[in-house]
Amino acid sequence: MNYLRLTILALSSGLMSINVMAQPMDLLDAYNEAVQRDPLIASAKFQAQAGKEKPVQGKSLLMPKVTVGAEVGYNYQKSVYSSDDFQDRSGKADNYGVNAQLTQPIYRAADWSSFRQSRLAETQSDIELAIAEQDLILRVSQSYFNVLSAQENVAVSEAQTRAFNESLERAKLTFKVGTATKTDKLEAQARYDIAVAAEIAAKNQLAITKQILASIIGSVPEALKRPEQNADLSNVEPADMQHWVNTALSNNLILKLANLGFDVSKIEVKKLKGDRLPTIDFVANASRGKNFSTFTGDSQTTNLGVSIQVAMPIYTGGLMTSRIREAESLRLQQKQIKLDSERQVQLQTQQAYLIALNGKQQVDALRQALISNQSALDATKKGVEVGVRTNLDLLDAQQQYFSTERDFSVAKYDYLIALMQLKAAAGILSEVDVSILNALLTAS
Repeated sequence: MNYLRLTILALSSGLMSINVMAQPMDLLDAYNEAVQRDPLIASAKFQAQAGKEKPVQGKSLLMPKVTVGAEVGYNYQKSVYSSDDFQDRSGKADNYGVNAQLTQPIYRAADWSSFRQSRLAETQSDIELAIAEQDLILRVSQSYFNVLSAQENVAVSEAQTRAFNESLERAKLTFKVGTATKTDKLEAQARYDIAVAAEIAAKNQLAITKQILASIIGSVPEALKRPEQNADLSNVEPADMQHWVNTALSNNLILKLANLGFDVSKIEVKKLKGDRLPTIDFVANASRGKNFSTFTGDSQTTNLGVSIQVAMPIYTGGLMTSRIREAESLRLQQKQIKLDSERQVQLQTQQAYLIALNGKQQVDALRQALISNQSALDATKKGVEVGVRTNLDLLDAQQQYFSTERDFSVAKYDYLIALMQLKAAAGILSEVDVSILNALLTAS
């Protein structure tokens, strides 16, 4: 009995596992997989982790430095005199010693500038990680929706092939009974052959888009959730271009990176100018040594000392002046890069807004066009049945309908991607937006 119960439980667990594995992946699942497996985001995280060490390194320039050392020596000496008044002598000496030195910077203007730069470097690495995270959201979303678009394209192509095959069979039959011409049959054959070729291309494109998604999430998904055919897609909110531009100027990550680059260049000029100023250090020394000599006898020496050391470069062959001029030119370069980044961010945000706005209008227009083409196709089918429309008219109506259906599918997913790109341009794209889009998805 116990064996039977265990067997039933094992089978039930296996069926539950199969059921879980069979669940289609949604956008949030794909994103979470990418966070764990995508090499680019992993690389960005390690880079950000390395950036955390920059302030530690900068702070070390201001902290005391302690060094210790030791020495062991051996000397041999032999004296040979030419005069008989002195006797030749030889001897040896062994010496041992240890020493320590503490140096505490008191005033080093250049080191303080380096410390401030190191803190900005940490901020830069954090921004670069945020850029990589936004890029991951865009790559996952675009790849995910490209797969869905390719799947719908395959479905449309298969339906088109079936429809054209029916028209071809009808044309062959009517040609046999003499109610259609050979041209009608050849036209139907040509449409069918083109549909077959389009179906092959659509299936090939689907395989490619799946592999692109797999390169990000680490595996090829078995099935994906998709929006309902008539899902209500949200509008661009707010419908105000200037609002999005202002948001981008405040939050765009590329622009923040350019601003930081300009700040770093300003500090670099100040740091190089600080190299020309005096440096003041507190220095403490301690040493102890023993000497064993056949000449002078054994001895032990202990030294303790403290001092304030001041140093100032007077002439370096023009090196410092040249480096300052170089840094000033690079500061002006970063200023222009910052200005160009502001203009590019404004332009990209405006473009992203218009693409998203027009994308929604195109989706609405194609949805209505699809309804109209369906009505036209139904009317044409009835017309063929009663003999007032030809088979060629039906082929044209089918071609128009499937073309519109394909365009609607592409426009729908392009619009969802455009929304994500607009938020990325504005600098506000986050995982929350992934969850919002994920809520649109239903069963595969």
